[in-house]
Amino acid sequence: MLTHMQGSAKKAAPALRDLVLLGGGHAHVSVLRKFAMKPEPGVRLTLISRDLQTPYSGMLPGCIAGIYAAEEIHINLGPLAAFANARLITAEVTGVDLQARAIQLQGRPPVKFDLLSINTGAEPAPPYVDAVTVKPISTFLPKWQRMKSDLRGTDHLAIIGAGAGGVELAFAARSVLPADVKISLYGPNLLPGQNQKTIQRVSQLLAQKDITWVAERVEGHSTETLQLTSGAALNATHALWVTHVQAPQWIKAAGFKTDVDGFLSVDKHLQSTSHPGVFAAGDIAFLRDQPRPKAGVYAVRAGAVLADNLRRSVTRRALRPFRAQKNYLALLGDGQGKAIANRGSWSAYGRKWWFLKDRIDRNFVNKFNKLPLESDLKYDVSKALRAELPTEVMRCGGCGAKLAADPLRRVLARLPEQRADHIKLGIGDDAALIQTQGADTLVTIDGFRAMFDDPYLFGRIAAHHSLNDIFAMAAKPTSALTFVTLPLMSEALMEEELFQLLSGVVAVLNKHQVPLVGGHTAEGAELTLALTVTGTPGFKAITKSGAQPGDALLLTKPLGTGVVLAAAMQGKASSHWLNECISSMDLSNADAVDVFLAHHVHALTDITGFGLAGHLAEVLRASGVGVELELGAIPALSGAQKLITQLHSSLQSANEIALRDYQLAPGITASALEVKLLADPQTSGGLLACVPQEQVASCLRKLTEHGYSAANIGRIAESGTWIIR
Repeated sequence: MLTHMQGSAKKAAPALRDLVLLGGGHAHVSVLRKFAMKPEPGVRLTLISRDLQTPYSGMLPGCIAGIYAAEEIHINLGPLAAFANARLITAEVTGVDLQARAIQLQGRPPVKFDLLSINTGAEPAPPYVDAVTVKPISTFLPKWQRMKSDLRGTDHLAIIGAGAGGVELAFAARSVLPADVKISLYGPNLLPGQNQKTIQRVSQLLAQKDITWVAERVEGHSTETLQLTSGAALNATHALWVTHVQAPQWIKAAGFKTDVDGFLSVDKHLQSTSHPGVFAAGDIAFLRDQPRPKAGVYAVRAGAVLADNLRRSVTRRALRPFRAQKNYLALLGDGQGKAIANRGSWSAYGRKWWFLKDRIDRNFVNKFNKLPLESDLKYDVSKALRAELPTEVMRCGGCGAKLAADPLRRVLARLPEQRADHIKLGIGDDAALIQTQGADTLVTIDGFRAMFDDPYLFGRIAAHHSLNDIFAMAAKPTSALTFVTLPLMSEALMEEELFQLLSGVVAVLNKHQVPLVGGHTAEGAELTLALTVTGTPGFKAITKSGAQPGDALLLTKPLGTGVVLAAAMQGKASSHWLNECISSMDLSNADAVDVFLAHHVHALTDITGFGLAGHLAEVLRASGVGVELELGAIPALSGAQKLITQLHSSLQSANEIALRDYQLAPGITASALEVKLLADPQTSGGLLACVPQEQVASCLRKLTEHGYSAANIGRIAESGTWIIR
């Protein structure tokens, strides 16, 4: 939205400094929200996180006890980052190069920073052989579900670590496991650091719940056994490790000053004591002037001060001190609707304390998950023009942002016919086929504006998508050029943005032995990328026009990228759904082409912006055939059918016009979710192939071996039969 001042628009300042938040911990989610509520002009935020969600550890025992669903204890980083206008990069950190001021990431180029804040949390400390570690929580929860299913009456669950985390997990486990499953809690001290009244209450509850506390330390002396300090073996069928944590090795390797355990040393301003311009909070940090035990409460309380000091640092103002409280209200759930409250020497137990804990925890998570959406904004136009507004205020990226098929056809029809002797195939197929000095060359172009804040990932997906036009003709790509539009930023940031983007492009192109041979850049309102790809046809050019009655119709990838990406923009796609969508888009179709050629494919195309219904119609018209489409056989991405009841991509409505060409079998309506998915625009979608029936079983088996979720979705019929069953 623009703010008008004296007849002219006030423009947002271009990005001049990169503030990188490494880790999606409790402090950093507060930083994102603070910057969302009050942006700092000229500062671009980048959040780097291993996962798309961050769990709130205080609610984990409640989740184990079945009080909360897994999604209720997680903060969704995608919508929160979008709310703060921050880039989100999902990657594993492997190091920090302080001299180059860059974050080293697994499997991708380093990301540079001007100002860095670290809130990655700590790692479980060894030994943890034969035990399931509770951290990271994202990997623990599915392991716990499997463990819970496996535990039987004669089994023994050992919980190693008798601090608050171990005690709460023991209570939670008892509330959901069979009564005759033995549960033991191991640790030399029960609730170290807590007052005596609380320790006594917990001791009584452990006895009441038939949980045995063994006052010994557990050590791992081999890859096969856990032993007690007394020398006895710990005989348990299952074990959870909820004890000491350690700093990741890359902290010390980077050259930061640390404490004896390797945690990053910070001063009262939460700034590194050895490297000004680097801040840290949470378990990763050691408060040099006010040492405290590792507890999530300090990260939560540090969030506001950290946000303020990051803002002050980048604007060169004096920093404010963080004062970590010595005493705070601790609430320990008993897994059955009550909690123990303690602070200092005071302690209490009852249902009202659980209600308080539940309210505090839910409010904390909801503060970051329930955010105002951009889609709530409306264009400011007169009533006379309002009827002509686009139906979707929040426009999609990727293929969902493309021009619809009908206006595109009308524009092409108004242009002079494009013919020349050297053009063997022109407008209408996936790529043009041009003859130059006796040799045939395929040429295609594709591109769109970014659907991800991460330029490297955007570059990868766009490259896969653009190569698909060559693969769709069973050809080999040979070279590529790019056209990039970059938003205005400082020269250094524009250079880094272009490097990240092209690194993603080149990573995919080079894997297919395709060199990037040139391109062009320009400034614009947002990041966009287009690729022109050339290729050489194989021994036989496979086009849309070769389908034959009786052929099976095979699809290599599930549908749904359009609606999942649209949902992600509005914070309605779960991390699992979005990860599956990204994995599908980041899968090359090159191997599928080889499989289809080996099975005598007759016709081929890729599914992109016009959806399955639109692109299938192109094949049917070009080949002069019909189709019997089996609706129930068409694969869909997880969540796609559920999401399409709530929203859809920008191109959905226009794509649904193509469905009018098909006849719906009795009992199937145009509003059916499976039918609507046929019009969903795909970004880096699958290949659609017409294969002889006798080749289907072998072809599907080979496609599956190459990692495709391939399916036989129908058969080619005689002309005039366009039916969806």
